[in-house]
Amino acid sequence: MRTPETNAATGTAELVSAETAGPEEPPSLGRRRLVVSLGGLVILALAFGIVWLQSSKYEPLTVGMAAPDFSLPDIEGKTVRLSDYRGKVVFVNFWATWCKPCKEEMPSMEILWENFKSEDFVMLAISMDRVTTKKDIPPFIESMKLTFPILTDSWGQTDKRYKLMGVPETYIIDQSGVLREKVIGPRDWTLAESVTTIVQLVQKQPKSVKAP
Repeated sequence: MRTPETNAATGTAELVSAETAGPEEPPSLGRRRLVVSLGGLVILALAFGIVWLQSSKYEPLTVGMAAPDFSLPDIEGKTVRLSDYRGKVVFVNFWATWCKPCKEEMPSMEILWENFKSEDFVMLAISMDRVTTKKDIPPFIESMKLTFPILTDSWGQTDKRYKLMGVPETYIIDQSGVLREKVIGPRDWTLAESVTTIVQLVQKQPKSVKAP
């Protein structure tokens, strides 16, 4: 059956078929569609969150950021924490026995250590040798006649936290635990321009006053 209706825009009568008009949607079907839509939004939000977290894992550590803390054993098995040296300038170097540029850099690091160890300055050289080459660390230290502190990270704890690109890498951290300089690759630490940041930070450290 067709019933006349008046078109408000044209003023003419139009016929609307009751038979062709679709049946009303059941309320339950509408609710199901809403649930599906909300579910899709939740999945998209979760996917975005996972991508964001994955990308942040690989965000490099940059100057001005807080240096991640770590706890590692030295070659004698004593545990050393970075945060224990708060109040000092900390020179953190990542190296490995099989790394030729690291070996070339080490003599200048030893000279740097000899010149600054009497200041509020700490050098922590972290070996990234894994279990298979860890045995090579003591002979390496002896052959190079190194006296600065050596730590070992056979399981890559600091590798993940500092997002290392390779070795050697050096991080100069100020007295508040903030990264002030990041050096990718080897450097000659006997050159004045190489130690500018270290000198500036050490000079900022207030000197203790000795009683007369």
